[in-house]
Amino acid sequence: MKNTEFKFNKKPLSLLSVGCMRFDSREQADKIINYCADNKVLFLDTSPMYCFQSEEENTETWTGNAIKNIRDKVILSAKCSTGNGGMEIGDYNKVHGFSVTTADQVRELIEQSLRRLNVDYFDVYQLWAAHNEEIYKEAFKKGGWMEGVLKAREEGLFKHLGITTHSDNEFIKMAVDEGIYEVIIAPFNIVDNSRLEGLLYAQSKNVAPIVMNPLAGGMLSEQIRQTAACLSDKNIDSSIDLSIRYITSFGFSALAGMSNLEHAKTNMEIMKKPLLTSEQTSLLRDKFLKMIDAAQFQCTSCGYCMPCPKNVNIPEIFKLWNKIKVLKISEDSDKLKKTLLSDNYKIQNCNKCTSCESKCPNNIEIVKMLDIINETII
Repeated sequence: MKNTEFKFNKKPLSLLSVGCMRFDSREQADKIINYCADNKVLFLDTSPMYCFQSEEENTETWTGNAIKNIRDKVILSAKCSTGNGGMEIGDYNKVHGFSVTTADQVRELIEQSLRRLNVDYFDVYQLWAAHNEEIYKEAFKKGGWMEGVLKAREEGLFKHLGITTHSDNEFIKMAVDEGIYEVIIAPFNIVDNSRLEGLLYAQSKNVAPIVMNPLAGGMLSEQIRQTAACLSDKNIDSSIDLSIRYITSFGFSALAGMSNLEHAKTNMEIMKKPLLTSEQTSLLRDKFLKMIDAAQFQCTSCGYCMPCPKNVNIPEIFKLWNKIKVLKISEDSDKLKKTLLSDNYKIQNCNKCTSCESKCPNNIEIVKMLDIINETII
């Protein structure tokens, strides 16, 4: 496995990391994590909210079960947020790890994650979803998030401090210049490389860049025939191949959300290929964007907008729509349009309450976009 230049607790950070957000089940989590660890992919990004079904069934408990015999081999990361996952602070939500604004609350979250994961320490603990200045500054208030976290570090509950954000280059640079973080996680992919400057800056200052949404929130997760056909002369087999290799060419670790073992095996095969040169990266991106005509809107399928009061399945609607409109999978368009109108997605139920928009870290005008999709498919 190819590695970045960074290490955590003396364990190397590889160019592929495991996003623990999209596991299909406890069984698949176990298979994915152990398979990746066997192949030297060690970084595991968990949160209290991911895959949450109950206190007993969630990403943290599934990951804890998976690593019970390999704890010292992996780089275990946990986190909680001073915000609500979007652009506001909101009410304290211990179960999901949001709006954690006091030292006592963050201690509760750390102990909750340690208990769910059944471990004594984390390798990395992160300020999660710091998407704007208000949410970020909340962490530094007297008696607040940072005070509680630093105390936990003094007690040996974790070693490395990190931050995750959907904000812009200037925010990333500001966070790096604080001099307290050793890892930063932010969105970056071949469609949206707007944070490249900030991530390269972090890298130059010895802060490890790990990038979320490497497949543009699942938009590029299909083994798209057009991609392979158009780029086969460049030794590119699929949009997944192109996406992962584009990211790793910068020395960033691609935080890939894997639902099942087959996803892990696909990613591992890609990592066996040669890294792209900077010239190849630039040429391939230009060709790919012309091919798909760029993305219409940047939903990353994070799910923070959910649940919808009217059960509209917002992330899946956007993912399907991007396949129709952006990736132009014409042979599937009629089928996908019918799917969008089905009871599983309930797009027609939207009553424009906008509760989703306050929680969206990408500032998408969700109601407006749903209207556009609705008008187009009717």
